[in-house]
Amino acid sequence: MEYVTSAQMAAAEINSEYFGVPVSTLMENAGKALFLAINRQFKKLKGKTIVVYCGSGNNGGDGFVAAGHLAKAGADVSVILIGRPPRTQEARAAFEKVRALVKDKPPKSPDIIIDAILGTGIKGALREPVRSAVRKINASKAFKLSVDLPTGLDASTGKGSAVRADMVITFHKMKKGLEKYNTKVASIGIPQEAETQVGPGDVIVNLTRRPDSHKGENGRVLVVGGSDLYHGAPILAGLGAHNSGADLVFMYVPEGNFDVTRSASPGFIVRKYSGDYLTPGAVGGIIELSQECDVLVIGPGLGERQETKDAVIEILGKVKIPVVIDADAIKAVGEQPGVLKKIDAVVTPHTREFVTLTKKKLPKTEKSRIIVVSNEAKRLSCVILLKSPVDIIASPEEVKQNTTGNPGMTAGGTGDVLSGVAAGLISQGLSTFDSACCAAFILGVSGDELSRWKGHAYTAEDVVGEISNTIKRILDLVPVR
Repeated sequence: MEYVTSAQMAAAEINSEYFGVPVSTLMENAGKALFLAINRQFKKLKGKTIVVYCGSGNNGGDGFVAAGHLAKAGADVSVILIGRPPRTQEARAAFEKVRALVKDKPPKSPDIIIDAILGTGIKGALREPVRSAVRKINASKAFKLSVDLPTGLDASTGKGSAVRADMVITFHKMKKGLEKYNTKVASIGIPQEAETQVGPGDVIVNLTRRPDSHKGENGRVLVVGGSDLYHGAPILAGLGAHNSGADLVFMYVPEGNFDVTRSASPGFIVRKYSGDYLTPGAVGGIIELSQECDVLVIGPGLGERQETKDAVIEILGKVKIPVVIDADAIKAVGEQPGVLKKIDAVVTPHTREFVTLTKKKLPKTEKSRIIVVSNEAKRLSCVILLKSPVDIIASPEEVKQNTTGNPGMTAGGTGDVLSGVAAGLISQGLSTFDSACCAAFILGVSGDELSRWKGHAYTAEDVVGEISNTIKRILDLVPVR
């Protein structure tokens, strides 16, 4: 059976708006589904006493819509508000249509109770006044129907002290813990793209921060890159990590790159090793510093010397934190791909580097590409972020596409920025798959914004400067549940 977690459900609903299906439509569809379920169960609704307990979120909004349909069908409907007034625009609009049904106290012996208090967002123990409402619902002999989830059930774990529902109408897909209930799954019109493509919901749901957090708690990124041939690539990766929200960025570079790297940003913490390029002699220091960090970026600007490749493989064999593997490090891994099975890695190849990594040619059709990239992610036990006109992000378990971005993003260094953003998101607590998805989306939206006023003539540095603005615009969107 296919399950959806609370985070995945919330992301899909936010993404629905982005892909053209507004929240108000989802809410209307959900409320109608509830009405139809009760109508099927009881055949005749006229004269039935129904109490709808509604919370302040969009789960309550679904209840308001259902209450309106039930009242029109002749039922005696009472709406009980639990906690604060409706807090989303869509829930408030639905509430206004049934305001006349709102009562201070429910009837003593209703025929039907609808539990629309809390949905997939519940975590932890219930608090007042919700806890008392759940007790009152459970004490009733009425037929109890819960909306999406019984209030108190955690969709991530399937556990919790919850409403003892006689029926649950859950939306879109099954949630954990609902097997023990009489559960019906109802479609509410979430478009396929909301799950198969990355959208703002993926960022909003995953990128959170505690208000009392302190310096370093929201991410420590280590960037290993640079050589006598290339100094800018690791700098761009480091700036990408910084501008995605990482607290601290450590740069480990050859001594010849030390001064230019230190001068690139006052926020960088720069360390150096002897020589003009990475060799096995630098591995010990890199591993030691990695123990202070949350994630490693390796590859930007390293060059293709055999000593460097040997050092990359040795580092990957010893590192204990997630790794973003980019650029020249991909070439090293392509020669010894077995090292990926030992680490939690995101590999970020463009189409030519994908062949180097996997020894597989990419088909021309998008559908066939998705299959090939997914299969290789499973075979190599890593997350692959294939950079192409439509990015493909695959882990051994799931796959998504990203359609943001434009041809201007072929500018040199943009891929280095992407690896830094992905690492910055991992350092803030995102999984390797979620970070790869969100990084591709954020970078593409940044490029699309730049293209509006610069056409295709923008640089990787321009993209770096746009990242934080993009993240703010995305997070300013209001979560729907």
